[in-house]
Amino acid sequence: MMIPVLPPFRRVLHKISARPAVSGGALALLLLGAATVSAPVGAQPVAQAEATPGIAVIQAPEGESTLDAGGYMALTPQGAPPDPLALAAPPPPAARGPAGMPPVVVELFTAQGCSSCPPADALVAALAGRADVLPLAWHVDYWDYLGWADDFARPEHTARQEAYADVAGERGVYTPQIIVDGQDTLITVQRGSLVALIDEHAARPAAVSVTARGQDGRFVIDLMPRAAIPGGVDITLIRYADRRSVTIRAGENRGRTVEYANIVLGAETLNRWDARTPLRLTVTPGSQPDGRFPDDTRHAILAQQTLPGGLPGPILAAIRLD
Repeated sequence: MMIPVLPPFRRVLHKISARPAVSGGALALLLLGAATVSAPVGAQPVAQAEATPGIAVIQAPEGESTLDAGGYMALTPQGAPPDPLALAAPPPPAARGPAGMPPVVVELFTAQGCSSCPPADALVAALAGRADVLPLAWHVDYWDYLGWADDFARPEHTARQEAYADVAGERGVYTPQIIVDGQDTLITVQRGSLVALIDEHAARPAAVSVTARGQDGRFVIDLMPRAAIPGGVDITLIRYADRRSVTIRAGENRGRTVEYANIVLGAETLNRWDARTPLRLTVTPGSQPDGRFPDDTRHAILAQQTLPGGLPGPILAAIRLD
C-alpha cells in the first residue's frame, strides 16, 4: 500500500470568517514532478505517460510533451529546431532556494473588493523578492457584487480555492486565505506566523528533485521522484504579473490604492504522469507574447500531487522561468 509523501491538508490557524462557497469545478494546481522515461516523443499535453516497469534511469528523453502556449512559452518535442526569432534564454533563475531546497509556494486568495485583504496583499507582496519563496496571488470573483469588479479575478481562481476547501472539508471559501505548498492554510494576517510556516516547509525533505539550466536558447528542466507519489502529478504553467498598482473607486475599498504582486493571469496544465520515473521538460520562449497577456508577463512551472477526484494535493516543486 502506498503512503502519501506529505501530510494531508491542515489548518494552522482557525478560520475567522467565511463566505458560502461559489459553485465551480475543482482546478488542479501546479506540479513539477517526475514523469516516465518511456513517454513517446510528441505526446499530447495532459496525457498519461506510460510507465516502464523495472527501468531506473538517470536521464529521461527530451520532448515527452508538447504545448502550444500562444507562442510565448512552449514545450517542444525532441529534435525540433529552435525558433529563429526566439528570445535567447538565459540560465533560468535558481530552481531552488537556500540550502538547495525548492522555493516554498505561498498562494493568496484575495479580491480588490474585500476590505480585509489589503494587509494580506502587502504581506504576500513583501515575499516576492525572496529566492526561497514563490508567492502567487489568485484573485477571486465572488466579491464583485459589492460594487467593484476585480479586473484580475477569474472564475477558475474561485474554483481552485473551492477545490482546496473540498480537500480541507471546509463548507465555504473566504478571503483573505493563504495556503502554503498546497497543504497548510493560514488565515490570520500575521507576518511571524507566515514566516514560521514557510521555514517549516523549507525544512521538509523534497519529494521531487529538480534541476534547471539554459541550453541552446531553451530551458531544460529535469525532474526526479524521491518517493512514491500516489495519484500522480500535474505540471502546470503559471503566468503572472510582477507588480500592479490599482486605485479602487467603488465598493468596500473605495479610494484606496493597493499594490499587488505576482498576480496570476493564467494557469495551464502541461502534462500529467504517474511520477514513477524521471522527466525532462524543454521549455522554449517564443518571439511574441500571447495577446491575452502583457509584455511583462512572468512564468513559473509548478508540480502538484493529484488527489482522488482530481483535487489539488501538496505542491512538490516549483521553478521560475524568468
